[in-house]
Amino acid sequence: MYPDTPPIALIALDLDGTILNDQFQISPRVLSALQAAVALGVRVTIATGRPVEVTRPFVKAVGVNAPTISMQGGVIYDFATETTLHELTLPHELACALTELEAHYPAWQAVIYGDGALYVSSIRYPMDFYASLLGTNLQVHDDLCAALNRQDPQKVLYIIPPEDAELAVNELKRITGDRATVVRSHALFVEVNPLEAHKGAGLARLAADLGIPREQVMAIGDQDNDVTMLEWAGLGVVMSNGSAASKLVADWIAPSITEDGAAIAIERFVLSAAHTP
Repeated sequence: MYPDTPPIALIALDLDGTILNDQFQISPRVLSALQAAVALGVRVTIATGRPVEVTRPFVKAVGVNAPTISMQGGVIYDFATETTLHELTLPHELACALTELEAHYPAWQAVIYGDGALYVSSIRYPMDFYASLLGTNLQVHDDLCAALNRQDPQKVLYIIPPEDAELAVNELKRITGDRATVVRSHALFVEVNPLEAHKGAGLARLAADLGIPREQVMAIGDQDNDVTMLEWAGLGVVMSNGSAASKLVADWIAPSITEDGAAIAIERFVLSAAHTP
């Protein structure tokens, strides 16, 4: 631990590129470190852009013992009681405007999260791609705006070629203005989320609910959508395979995911500290 740093009481983990490899697997060393932290009484949560149901298997695998942060911070869900503790949504009219970009950029695919479903205009990728990275209950509709039936969705995500990421971010920001937040969350994804639906705000809400001060919170991530939680946490750890923006705000750079960097961070700042007199 750094001098005068209080013991970590809450660990918030990103999934892809942080504890999940390209095969959606968590290494034995990472699992062992997390189990050891839980055994010490440390609260462990997942902070992800995935919806609740797609997060469920990872919650079980990791042994999460705190409510989870889903939908980039827009949803806080307690799997222990199967209760939604907090939820934010996008204005319906804004979501409809965002879907119109799909017609101007044929290589981009809009995905709308709403009413427990994912709405797309067509199936362009293998079904396991959608299920493993985005969610289940895929619904195909020619008119994505009409599919919402005037409901306010949780978010709009665009699947884009990686080389279009900067253009996609700029175009989505142009449409949203100050009505929502835009973030790149994956090499293939740019998302539009409700205002205050970011991992930093979600982590702050969860820590407050648990009565844990930010100085005792460690966040581990790797992408631009992790920046806000890395900034907010008392100890922000970024993977060496992380984005430039996430590295700029981190307190410590861990080895890459292929080197079990998340486990090394937990061993150094949580497990070793617990045994230091």
